[in-house]
Amino acid sequence: MYFGADYYPEHWPRERWDVDAKLMKEAGFNLIRVAEFSWAKLEPSEGHWDFSWLDEALDVFYNKYGIQVVMGTPTETPPKWLMDKFPEIYRRDENDLKFGFGSRRHYCYNSEVYREYTEKIVEKMAQHYANHPAVAAWQVDNEFGDHKTLYCYCESCRKKFIVWLKKKYGSLDALNKAWGTVFWSQTYTDWDQIIVPKRSQAGKPGNNGHNPALNLDYSRFQSDAIADYCALQCRIIRRWSKAPITHNVVSELYDYYKLGEQIDIATYDNYPYLRMTPHPDLSERIYNPAFQVDQLRGVKHKNVWIMEEESGPCGWNALSSTPRPGEIREWSYQAMAHGAEAMVYFRWRACLFGTEQYWYGILDHDGVPRRRYEEVKGLGLDFPKLCAYNVNSKVCADALLVRSFEQQWTHTFQEHNLKFDYRKYLKGLYRGFYANNYNLDVSSEETDFSGYKLVVAPAFNLMDERLKEKFEKYVAEGGNLVVTFRSGTKEMDNSMTERTLPGYFKEVAGIELEEFDSLNTRTVSVEGAFGKGTASIWADIIKPVTAKPVATYVNQYYAGKPAITVNEFGKGRCYYVGCDLDDAGTEQLLDYIAKECGVKPALENVPDGVEVVRKESGDGREFWFVMNFSGKERTVDFPCEIKSIETDEALGHSVKLPVWGCAAVAKV
Repeated sequence: MYFGADYYPEHWPRERWDVDAKLMKEAGFNLIRVAEFSWAKLEPSEGHWDFSWLDEALDVFYNKYGIQVVMGTPTETPPKWLMDKFPEIYRRDENDLKFGFGSRRHYCYNSEVYREYTEKIVEKMAQHYANHPAVAAWQVDNEFGDHKTLYCYCESCRKKFIVWLKKKYGSLDALNKAWGTVFWSQTYTDWDQIIVPKRSQAGKPGNNGHNPALNLDYSRFQSDAIADYCALQCRIIRRWSKAPITHNVVSELYDYYKLGEQIDIATYDNYPYLRMTPHPDLSERIYNPAFQVDQLRGVKHKNVWIMEEESGPCGWNALSSTPRPGEIREWSYQAMAHGAEAMVYFRWRACLFGTEQYWYGILDHDGVPRRRYEEVKGLGLDFPKLCAYNVNSKVCADALLVRSFEQQWTHTFQEHNLKFDYRKYLKGLYRGFYANNYNLDVSSEETDFSGYKLVVAPAFNLMDERLKEKFEKYVAEGGNLVVTFRSGTKEMDNSMTERTLPGYFKEVAGIELEEFDSLNTRTVSVEGAFGKGTASIWADIIKPVTAKPVATYVNQYYAGKPAITVNEFGKGRCYYVGCDLDDAGTEQLLDYIAKECGVKPALENVPDGVEVVRKESGDGREFWFVMNFSGKERTVDFPCEIKSIETDEALGHSVKLPVWGCAAVAKV
């Protein structure tokens, strides 16, 4: 496993490099990430290359202290000379306004000029560092799609969109039919008439007023453009270097499962405090990092790296909270629990200048090691012991939460109810499992379902015969499927289905929908075998055919009608959840379903505020990560004899955790 920090030698005087490298070595570091924002330093003017400063930095960190690097390609930040020469590289927003220079990620993925200059700098870097022993891995670009940069509406995008559409549909007749362009006289008679979905006359925030089929295809196209741009860089690097290639996935807007096909290792940038939003019961700061790493693990169905782990208060203009004593260690344990095999902290030292001068790191602006450094250093001492168990380990998960970008895009432009958000709903379901200590895998609909006792496919709106057969085969062979409201209402081209709802799920769910209620101002109570809950967004009014009710509505005109059903189908069963539920109701329902399907929690009787992840090492040993987020001392009991992985101390049947404490324990 790798342990280190993101470091920018170009920000500090040469005499400081030795000081930093020595402190890193004392903290157990063996890796730094470099160069991902340094284009103007590497190529100060067109065709004039300067690798001398980076060569010298590698000489200090690797040759003198044995610290390797992740070499970043600096294409997120094209230099001013390039943008001045080719202003057509700039992105254009939905209002057709061109972005200007400053900040970062101001380029268009589809610009042929930018791709040409990308090839030049990536080739130069790959060739120069091809055989350098310091290079442990490459990082392509940085945080694709971040700052809401999935969409660009420039002429380069329009022309490439037409090429993409020709490949997909073959003819204008096929496109017009799929898009239903007969509506509102939108029929195209020439390929060059094709538009990109900029803000329309009827557009408004959240809905640009365009044809839903056009919006969906444009999302697919722009997502493919990111994957293709990544592939361009990967091909060049692989011509010169055998080191693995990664990318730090942060944005949830593009299909990173396709990006995963291009890279060797998926990485994530983990900022629990920065991404925190208030939550009445279980702070998103606690479960959101677990969700993010779990879904990242699903990108390639293997363990991941953390390329940026929060190590201080952070923010561009205003600061997040400062990590409390023990929290950096706890966040690191949580990430490792969910599949991280490398821990790289952002950043080593707070920068004295620039947009991120308020983004603190392990060291403050004065470069003096203090509490946060000592906490990271303490973790560095335990890291080799954790490696023995965690490298090539797997999370013991019997349930899969399906996370689909196709579904996300269709819900983004047509949310059904103004309060419905696909990503929030997905995360809410994850939270319901998390609160009951069930370990989950999170991945796409293309995942092999056969190894799971339970598959949850929320708001699975777009469907076709292939997916219908996949879901039905899984259930018929003994699997348990959960499908929710707003599923099966559309075809894959984003047109409405003619099938009786829930469309392609009708047979496996054993129901028909008589009608539905979009709950804009009303709420409806739900009661059943799982307990009680309240719906405030949606209520499907279900007519069972072969299914049996699990819960019914208590009020509104459909009081007494089924809200949740279960249907025996072959050797398995399908649950249909026709409504949203409040947090407590969601927790109760998912706990009920999991138990009915034989899914076991990571550990029974876990104290409130404690997270447990059950894992299996590469050589088959059972072990657990235990994290105390409660703010109080906790004792966690185990049904077997355990020992501390960090100290090898026998612990009996329990482990005591201080406030913000964490532990890794193994079965004796």
